[in-house]
Formats: sequence, structure tokens, C-alpha cells
Amino acid sequence: MKKLMFLVLLSSAALCNETEIASEVLNRADEEKLLNEMVADELKELGIDCPFSFRGTFNFTALSMHQKLKDGGDNPVSALESDVFLKYCDKHDQCNFGVEIGAKVNSGVMKQGSPILRVAYVFVGSEAIGTMKVGFTSTVADSMATNGGSVLVGYGGAASRNLSIFYNESAGSFVDMGFPFDDNKAAKIALTSAKFSGFSAGISFTPDSRSANPFKTLHPKPHNPEISEEKANFTGMRTAYSKNIVTGGVAYEFGDPQEFNGALSLCGWVGKGKTSVIGVDVENIGAYSVGAIVGYKDFKLAFGYCDNRKSLRSKKYATAGMESFDEDREYTFADPEVGLKPGADTGKMYSVGVSYAVNSKFTVSSGYFKSVVKFSDNEKSTADVLTAAGEYALHKSASVYAEYDMIRSDACARAQAYHKACDLSTAGKNRANAFMVGVKVNI
Repeated sequence: MKKLMFLVLLSSAALCNETEIASEVLNRADEEKLLNEMVADELKELGIDCPFSFRGTFNFTALSMHQKLKDGGDNPVSALESDVFLKYCDKHDQCNFGVEIGAKVNSGVMKQGSPILRVAYVFVGSEAIGTMKVGFTSTVADSMATNGGSVLVGYGGAASRNLSIFYNESAGSFVDMGFPFDDNKAAKIALTSAKFSGFSAGISFTPDSRSANPFKTLHPKPHNPEISEEKANFTGMRTAYSKNIVTGGVAYEFGDPQEFNGALSLCGWVGKGKTSVIGVDVENIGAYSVGAIVGYKDFKLAFGYCDNRKSLRSKKYATAGMESFDEDREYTFADPEVGLKPGADTGKMYSVGVSYAVNSKFTVSSGYFKSVVKFSDNEKSTADVLTAAGEYALHKSASVYAEYDMIRSDACARAQAYHKACDLSTAGKNRANAFMVGVKVNI
């Protein structure tokens, strides 16, 4: 731990031409402060008004997954997730404008792990007067939304939005928390107000969801010859995208943090639906979420509901019915019963979470998530996730946790045939149990 602190310290000290600060900070490592706070305090004591600061989180997870599906995808037994940010401000104590950049690492036994640009934006303002961000940052709707995962500790179950890294899902039954087509890596303008009597609001505008980062697009360009119509408009293929996306959010906080308190949120997404495939149209984006947190002393209870409606679903429907899925049949999109039918949507997610702080160090939590995705008026796929976790704080900068996730998914016959035409996993049911232990480090 001290080696890590020392390396990060050297980077900050070099920016301010004061490398001798490193030894002083390490001497104060036992204080209940994060590394970035210790560096800031030391610089202040030396009379250095350094415009740079840093922050970051690291989550090391080891996992044992037992599930009915044994084939398809990668099944890591360990993973590292991290976000590290470097920030420049005009002033150290009162930041009115600046620049922040960040990188994300998501690495494990699966076939990925390279750092990617997560955040890069210019901001103006502060929490006291409101802020404007221009660049590659989260949508207002995503940053303000509340759901059952808002109070969970540990890995976070479905609320982590990364559960599918470990889980072989069944044909379109699983929907992560929040809006699945959110353009959190695309260039945008985001405005967030200051809080007035507990109320805050925000709005963001994204011209094109394909501008996912400064170096490359994550979506195929229109008329890309490598994209076949058979794979059009399935979310994992990224052939559907959106333009002129507007997101908004309103939140209200009330009460005493030490007694009764709570928070409410209402968020929405609208935008023009587009696709890279010639001759196929998709639905426009229209989604919303509502959520609430209620707390009393050491207890917290949270609820969330998100309706993605028909956002970016294909308007090209199958022409025949579907009685059952035939595992031995080679389905293609030329088959009249393969594909969506009227009534198909992009999924709804329900969530509830509860936590209790046993003492200042140990917190336990439990959550339940349910997603429902319709492939026609009377055909649907569902997923249920029950999670329970405990987390113990070793220090302000580090904690350890253990978690259990029970996952149950069930995909309808049409979903299985649709996915087999896309050369994807088509199993109708999966029953999985995940056991995790991990360490979180904050700098």
C-alpha cells in the first residue's frame, strides 16, 4: 500500500516541482485520510497553491460462479475494476473552472483489460452555483438516477452494471440497472443546477452517441459493409445508435442525515433512433426512471424503476408465430417466425435495496432486481437477481467485502431463436450462484 501511495505522490509532486513532499506524506499515512487529501494538506502547509489534484478507486474481486450454462463467453475467477482521475482547477480551495480527465481499467481472466478514456471534459462553475460540463462525461439522467442499488455495499449485484462479466445470461433476459443505451462516453454538454431548498435539476445534450471517445467510434458507421441485416439492432452488435439525445433529471433531498432523511429522483431520455443497416428502421429513444431512498439513522431503504419502452427496437417484425424453440434447427433471419413481433420492448427493471450500518466499520446490505423484456405482446424473457453482502472498512482508504448473488433467468422461445440467428447463446434458462470476496481501495 505504501509503495502505491509513494508512486502516486511522486506524480503529483512533480507537477508542483516539490518532490520532497513525498516523505512527509508517507509519515502521515496512518491518519484517517485519503491519499489525495494528505497530499493536498501537505501542499497547503508548504504554502503551495497546486492546481492539480487526483482521485481514484480500485476494486479487486475474486469470484466463484456456479451456473447451469457452462459454455459461451469468458468466466473470470478474478477481476480488477478501477477509475483514476486527474483534475486541474483554477484555485485549490474554490474551484470555479477547470479540466478533468480519467481512465477506466476493467481487467480479469476475460479477454480484455486495456485502459480506456472514461472522462475528458472542461467544466465551469461549482456545487454552490451549478456546473456546466463540455466533453466526454456522463449524462445528467444517469448521474442523478436513484435505484435499489444506491444503498448496497460489496460488488453491488445487478447495480454494478458489470454482473454480465461473470454471468452467461440467457437470450436477452437480463437488463442492467439504468438505461442500457445511455451514451455516457459520448461528447455532450451537461448542465446541473445548485441545490435550492433540497431541489436540484439538470439537462444534457448529446449530438451523436457514436462519438464515444476522442480516438475511435464504438458504433459502426452507416452502410458499413461488415454489418449484416441479420445482426441489426441487437444491443450487443451496436448497429443501433441515436442522435440529438436530450436527458434530464430532477432530484429532491430532505431530512437530517443523522435522523430521518430521504431523496427522490425522476430522470428521462429522449432522442432520434438510427441504425447502420440499410432498409431497417428503429424506434426513437423514450425512457424514464424513478427512484427513492429513505433513511433513518443506520438504516437505508431504496427503490427504483426504469422503463426503456421501445427504445431502438427494430420496426421490422417477424411474420409468423413461434410455438417452441428447436435446439437442432439452424435459425436465420430469413425464417418468417424469427425476429420481434408487435409489442416488443427494450425492457423494464424493478429494484429494491436495504442496508444497515452495524457500527462505524461494518455494513450489511441486501437487494432484489427484476428485469422483464418483451419480444411480443405475449412473449417475454425475465431475470431475477437476489444479492446479499457485507463490507468492513479497514481504513477510510480501504475496505474488504463478501457477497452472494443468486441469479435466475428465463428466456422465451422467440428470444432464443432470435439470438441463435445472431450466433449467440440461446439457452432458455440459467440458474447461477455467485460467491465473491473483494478489496476496495480509494486514493
